[in-house]
This record gives sequence, C-alpha cells and structure tokens, in this order.
Amino acid sequence: MSSSTPPARGVYLDVGGIEPIFGLLHMPADRGQHETAVLLCPPFGWEDICSYRSRRTWAQHLAAAGHPTLRVDLPGAGDSGGSPGDGGLLDSWTEAVGSAADWLRASTGSRRVAAVGIGLSGMLICRAAAQGALIDEAVLWAVPSKGRAFVRELKAFGRMESSKFSPHADFTVQPLPRGYVGAGGFVLSAETARALDRLDLATLDLPDDRLQRVLLLERDGIAVDARLLEHLRRSARGVSVAAGAGYNSMMAEPQEARPPAEVFAEVESWLSEPGRDEAVVPAGSADAAGSPLDEGAAHRGAGATPSVLRTGLARERDTTELTVGDAVIRERPLAIEQPFGRLFGVLTEPAMQETTDLGAVLLNAGAIRRIGPNRMWVELARRWAARGVPSLRLDLEGLGDSDGDDTRFADVAELYVPQLVDQVQTAIDVVEAHGIAQRFMLVGLCSGAYWSFHGVLRDERVIAACMLNPRTLFWDASQETVRYLRRGLFQPASWRMVMRGDVHRSRVGNVIRGAPRSLVRRAVARVQALGDSDQLDLVLDLLRDGDKQLLFAFSENEPLHEELERQGRLPGGERWPNVRLELIPGRDHTLRPHYSQQRAHEALDRALDRELSRGRVA
Repeated sequence: MSSSTPPARGVYLDVGGIEPIFGLLHMPADRGQHETAVLLCPPFGWEDICSYRSRRTWAQHLAAAGHPTLRVDLPGAGDSGGSPGDGGLLDSWTEAVGSAADWLRASTGSRRVAAVGIGLSGMLICRAAAQGALIDEAVLWAVPSKGRAFVRELKAFGRMESSKFSPHADFTVQPLPRGYVGAGGFVLSAETARALDRLDLATLDLPDDRLQRVLLLERDGIAVDARLLEHLRRSARGVSVAAGAGYNSMMAEPQEARPPAEVFAEVESWLSEPGRDEAVVPAGSADAAGSPLDEGAAHRGAGATPSVLRTGLARERDTTELTVGDAVIRERPLAIEQPFGRLFGVLTEPAMQETTDLGAVLLNAGAIRRIGPNRMWVELARRWAARGVPSLRLDLEGLGDSDGDDTRFADVAELYVPQLVDQVQTAIDVVEAHGIAQRFMLVGLCSGAYWSFHGVLRDERVIAACMLNPRTLFWDASQETVRYLRRGLFQPASWRMVMRGDVHRSRVGNVIRGAPRSLVRRAVARVQALGDSDQLDLVLDLLRDGDKQLLFAFSENEPLHEELERQGRLPGGERWPNVRLELIPGRDHTLRPHYSQQRAHEALDRALDRELSRGRVA
C-alpha cells in the first residue's frame, strides 16, 4: 500500500503558547483537490507504543484512498516538545489537536477534516470541537465519556505493575510524586490527572456546525460508551456505531501487534458515504493554495464557539528549536535512503553552544519506535544535546517509521540479523558525512543493546556502547530456547505465572511444539558447556585493546546477568577496566517503573561523562 503514495514527510507545527507538535504527513499520489483530510491522533502511553506501526499503516491506507493524512504526537509525548510534567497539559493537548486540524485543512486544500481518536485522543477531539476547532467529522475508538474513567483505568494498571515490578529490598527508590499516575512506563502529572478527572464529554456544548458526523467504534465486542453515544446523538448531525474488531491485536506487544484491517475498511467506507454536506468551508474563505485569509477565523460558522487557546494558524517548519535548561537545541527528521526504501530518524543537535566531536546513536528497543523505552531516548537526546553532544534516534528496517516488513519481527530471531547492524553503520556514515560527529556512542536496550555491542565491535568510529538489559550478546536459537525452558518451564514460580494468567498457556505450548527434540538437546548441551566458553572473554579482550568502553546495565532478574553471574564471568575488574556493570532497581525488562528509568538515565549520563572526559584528555 505504501508504494502507491509518496513517503511521509516529517513536519513541526509551531503554535503560540504550546510546545512544538511533531507530525508525519501522508499525501495521496494525486496532488489535486481533496475533499476530506484525516487527522490521526494517538492513544496514551503504552497503547501509543503498541499501536504505532498499525497507525502508520492506517495512514498509508487512507492516503492511498485519496485522503491526506497527518499523524501527530501530542505535546509532552513522542517526538513533540515538552514533558509529561508540564503545566496546563490538557489545554495544550486540546490546542494541538485543533491547530493540527486547522493546518491540515489549509495546507492540503481539503474541504473537510475528519479526526480519528483512540482512547484519550478521542476525548481531546471532542473537547477541541467544543472549543470551535475545525473538525467536521470524527471517528472515536474506545473513547469514554468521562476522563475519570480513563484515569481510574490507568491507576488500576499502575497498581498491578507496581506489585509485579517492585524492586528488591536492597534498593532504595523514590516513589512517584504525590498525585502522579504511572502505568505502562508513562505518567500523568497530578495536575493533568485532576484536569482529566473533571472532564465529562457529555456536558460539552458542541456548536451546531461542528462534528457533522461521528463514527463510534466498539472495542472487540465491548459496547461504546452509552452516555457519549446519547450526547452525540443530540449534538451531531449523524452518529453511527460499528464494530471495532482488531483493537486487542493492535494493542499487543509492539513486535506482535497487527493492523486492524476490518476497521481500516470500515472507516474508509464511512468517509466516502454519499449524502454528506457539499461544503464545509464558506466560499471565499481560502485562497487557491488553501491558506485562510484570517488565520482560521473565516472557516468558523456563525454558531462556532471560539477556542479558548487558539492564537492563529500553526506554522510549519522542517526543524524545531527547544530550550533545555539554559541551552537551545535543534531537532529535525532525517531520512536515509536504502535499497528497501528508507530509514527514518530524528537528529537532535546543539543550536548555539559549542559541540564536541562525539555523537550518539540511540537504537530501537526491540520493536519500539525511535523514542525509546518509555520515551527515554527523547529525554536523553535532548539532555545530551544541551551538553553539546548531538544524537540520532534511529528506526531500523521495519521499525517505527522506517520502511520494511514489520510482520517478520513476530519471530524474535529477526531482530538479531547482521543486516540491522549494517544499517547502524550506514547511519553513522551519514552523520559523519554531514560533519556532525566523528566519534560515536551507541545506546540500546534488549536487541538495541545487541546491535550496540556488535557495532562497537565492528566499527572503529564507535568508541563506546551502552547496553541496557541485553538479552544475548551472541545470537543462537538453541541458546534462546534453553533460556526460556529453564526460566519458563522448569521453575515453579513460572508455572504459577501461567496459572495466574500472567503468561498465556498457549505461549508455553508454542515453545514446546516449536522446539524440535534436536534443538532442545543442543540447547541443554550448550548450557552444560557454558562454563568452558571463552567467546565473550576473547571479544572483551579485543575491545579492551582497542580502548573501547562498555557499559552493561541490568534490571533485577535479567537472564543474561544471572547467567554471567553463575559462570563467574561478570565483566569488569583488572582484566577489563574498560567495562562497567550497573544494576537497576525493578524487575521489568523495558524499565517501566519510573525509578528504573531514573537509575538508567543516571548510569547513561555517567557513561557520557567518562567519554567527554576522555575526549578532553586526548
């Protein structure tokens, strides 16, 4: 589907009073006038992570069907500016949705804008429409009528995670600030949670000329919110309800999530239904290029309620500047052409202060897009750029916004193929060719740690690798099978997880059925011989002799850490002074507890300090 439309174009939208909005614009191949453009808004937190690739596919489908489609990140999330602790975030989110709709209509020359919202963003669409945003149609999927229900659900997930991931007694950790809500690795500030608690969509006064049509989607058989349905039937001109099949599949783990094809077809059919109003934009309100004559006001009908925040049409930029402490940094999208299409990344650089010759490349954590686990790479890149170190947040083939087949990552072995390390080196080539950096640090979690390890081993320009929770350093299918067998099948605690439902029984059955006897025998033999293996020793010797620095950071109960500890082969000491080991509190592989993220940031900052110090000495 993507081959029939131009590549998505990254844009930053500057709106007065809020942080820059990052978006990706998918245009149809036909550049003529388009009746309906689509604004595709994200869900919150972990659901944003899981559904990201599906929403990219959705935007490609919509563009191929003739709808210019803009995907946006909300302020304080994704690649947009800001942080979750910013004040007035609910208003900023609402303004971002409304301003993005304004800009999309004007920049594409479309007569209508349909906004698609999932969960939280559906609530924001309704709120923006009530404030006069230029949204003519809305698709609302799994949207509650009350913000209190949304916050309550997050709190429930957060409590379950807290008990599951709590750290060992040896660690002292700081709890979230009072009133904060954390779930899935993401947080709502106390102020934002209170603001959402007070939000009730059923009390919003929708102007007569807004939300002409609404499509409410169920959630895999779970009915739509009855209060919201009733309110919209009184307020909108036409309201439809359809089955939202495929929601759960879209929200599976990122490498396993699958696009909801039935919903794609349902929404495209709904957008093209006959009998809609012919004109939404008043005649003469836009010039031939689609730019409004009075920065958006001319589009509003007489009954529209003006936005309490909107200050004018968003200005499009190819780059954006952000303030971090006393420093100004710059961000821009970066596309790297490849035989299969293109790699996509976001480059963060110092804007005015002196730069070093050191740069960082931040790699996908499994199938999570370039923002990193829990958006950690965004925070890290901006903090490091403020210190003079440019950073590239990179999507490898089939991940995030890079081209390629993402379905293959259902087989975890596909994350450990040599071609992905080749792509890391290609990205380094591009950054070096632009004169941005000459020496490089690689940072990654899980498979990203694996790519970092092999990148520092392969490339003389890579002088350091920071590896968080590597699953393995030398991929071998039999080795991975036995790790799962040892931890997933042979331990009573693991069976209790199966019985509680934390691990689905089908997963155990699939592993057993998918592991031929010969593979299991080889795996067992490999475990018995691990003590005699010297492969890692030899590689660490080589990296030591090349003056390359390594950081291994492990959460609690990480299999590789336990394995190295059993062998008495933890890196470091006199033999490998270039290798450091740091332990992170919490029992989650992707660092979802906030205290795990905090300790990981501290460990990574110390690694950067060492490299900057080495550079000054040199």
